[in-house]
Amino acid sequence: MISKSYRRKESVAIIKPNPPYMITPHLRKFTLKDKPTPCIYDNLSRTCMRLVTWGVKEEVAYEVTVISEGWKPLIRIRVFKGSLETAVRIIEHVLNVKYMYPDISLLINACPGLREVVERYPGLRPALNPSVWESLVKTIVNQQIPIHLALRIISKLVEYLGRKITIDNSRRIFYDFPTPEAILNAGVDELRGMGLSRRKAEYLTGIAEAIVKRGYNIERIGKLIPQEAIEELMTFRGIGPWTAKLAYMAYTGNLNLLLSEDLSVNRGLRLANCRKKFMIDVADYVGLISYLAAILYERVSHNH
Repeated sequence: MISKSYRRKESVAIIKPNPPYMITPHLRKFTLKDKPTPCIYDNLSRTCMRLVTWGVKEEVAYEVTVISEGWKPLIRIRVFKGSLETAVRIIEHVLNVKYMYPDISLLINACPGLREVVERYPGLRPALNPSVWESLVKTIVNQQIPIHLALRIISKLVEYLGRKITIDNSRRIFYDFPTPEAILNAGVDELRGMGLSRRKAEYLTGIAEAIVKRGYNIERIGKLIPQEAIEELMTFRGIGPWTAKLAYMAYTGNLNLLLSEDLSVNRGLRLANCRKKFMIDVADYVGLISYLAAILYERVSHNH
């Protein structure tokens, strides 16, 4: 892992997402306390700090704070390295700020069982990954294991193989996700030592080798239409429909794909009591409904 120190040079910006908007429940679920994934998220201050280097023109180290959510959302950005313009563009993407949320009544009408979730979390949407590469690696790690275990593995990958920088030699460390070169150089055995199965380690090094040694441009997949992107991703060993679809959605924010391959989604959809005759009205939001249905299932499961 490469580590460097930089003198502090800070820029600040404020973003006002269109309401309703909510993101912190997702950040809480997909991060670890005091551990980089690569975002280090503090639940009390609702602040995430990270470094982004792969797939961007310049390195950006930022801290983003969700000041308020729901019907009066407000986000503050502090940039410690890189331009404010680049940071805002990355954060608007990662925090899924520009997603146009459907009318909540439309969702409830189509799936009455979602009422509790959409009213409790107005505007809730998934956060996104800043690159196709990061999205694909995280999705592969998540295959067939509990999320808490996947997060621990991801955190180890970030800590040991990702780039990190400090500002003014302080304790503030900004982490980035490992590059394809870092994954390839680590090799299968080192990846296994971080908790990955042999097969998953082979999947990741195989994709990394295609990028590093054969010049494969994985980021262009994010510009393809869904079916083309999914078909291309599935040409890689270890990537089936669930992995391809979720990786694509978690980068592009395209939420008009139904994640029918996911067990939690299917169970949640049954609880949501979605009515076929009204589903045509929310055809462009079936991915969002999949996401909310999974949350509904988790809430019901935890209550029991």
